[in-house]
Amino acid sequence: MKKNILSILCAVALITPGVQSALAESVAVAGNSIFILDNSAGSKIVVKNLTDGTENTSCLANPNLVLKDAAAVPTDIVIKNGTAVITTYNSTSNATDVMLVDVTSCANSDTVDLSECYATVDDDKLTIPCLKYGDDVISVVLGQRGSSMNYEFESSKPGKSHGHDDD
Repeated sequence: MKKNILSILCAVALITPGVQSALAESVAVAGNSIFILDNSAGSKIVVKNLTDGTENTSCLANPNLVLKDAAAVPTDIVIKNGTAVITTYNSTSNATDVMLVDVTSCANSDTVDLSECYATVDDDKLTIPCLKYGDDVISVVLGQRGSSMNYEFESSKPGKSHGHDDD
């Protein structure tokens, strides 16, 4: 019995130091950027490009965060409206706090302004001058099939066009 308890205690003693290093860092994604929070005292935010994984070192004014409380360790990061909300935990005082970091210059997005897009029907042609298809914005013309309200694809071209004279 004593042999089993000693074996279990030894196993726990060997596993416990490795538990912290096995935990993953906190990650948030906004636009084309990945924000990785180093979960240690004196934390740092690492920003990488989502498309190719390269590090973006120029978008943060201060990537090396200096927490007000030296005993506080960052626990999580969330990006909302260009602000990184970082939660911290202080094991000494058993307190949770929040730190806000401006990341507006990091969060590039792939949004395309589609506010002036519209579709028109002239005679037997349905024209959709601004259609987001995958990564492209195209102009599409559909032709009416017979006298029904069914349309079939006739042509497309890149970019948005609001007129019919350049079909």
